[in-house]
Amino acid sequence: MSDADRTVIRIPQAGVAMTEGTITEWLVAEGDRVVAEQPIYVLETEKVEMEIECPAAGVLHITGRTGETYPVGEAVGYVEAD
Repeated sequence: MSDADRTVIRIPQAGVAMTEGTITEWLVAEGDRVVAEQPIYVLETEKVEMEIECPAAGVLHITGRTGETYPVGEAVGYVEAD
């Protein structure tokens, strides 16, 4: 599979001062089909907890672990195009 066939899911920067976030829950399972803008995980920061939407449609592959804290921009999964 080439990089063109996948969309990387990263920890977003939800605020100017945000430097990291913790995945508190995956809302879908490894290998599930997802659609663009579907909430796929819950991210907790110092100030807020929010659902993060999927950037593309396809099959979800999870690399980030629940309960782990990641820096902004870190890849936590990818969506493989159909």
